[in-house]
Amino acid sequence: MVEVPGELGDFGVLAGHAPFMSMIRPGVVTVHHADAEPAYYFIPSGYAEVNTESCTVLAEHVRVLSEVTAEEAEKELEIAQLALRDSKPDLREKAERVVAVAEALLYAVNSLRGGHKKH
Repeated sequence: MVEVPGELGDFGVLAGHAPFMSMIRPGVVTVHHADAEPAYYFIPSGYAEVNTESCTVLAEHVRVLSEVTAEEAEKELEIAQLALRDSKPDLREKAERVVAVAEALLYAVNSLRGGHKKH
């Protein structure tokens, strides 16, 4: 099974799922394996294409969540907040998006380290 943070809400995909496409909001894609622990991947944005055989995630960047420390995520958020504070009006929307992604990453890292994962 795969859990995806869709733009309109989280969704899970199993074999035989009805086909559809969805935008992905910043969050964690969880891949549940039959005989192993789940794998967690942070996706800042992208698309998910679901068909009866698979779920394909199209994203420019993917991070293995277990490889990101809370300190790294906190530093990324700090840098993003400074950039937002110093941004020019024409770049403000982009800077706000970078802050939102950094906040989502920090939340994901802290949730995973806390023993439970939330999107």
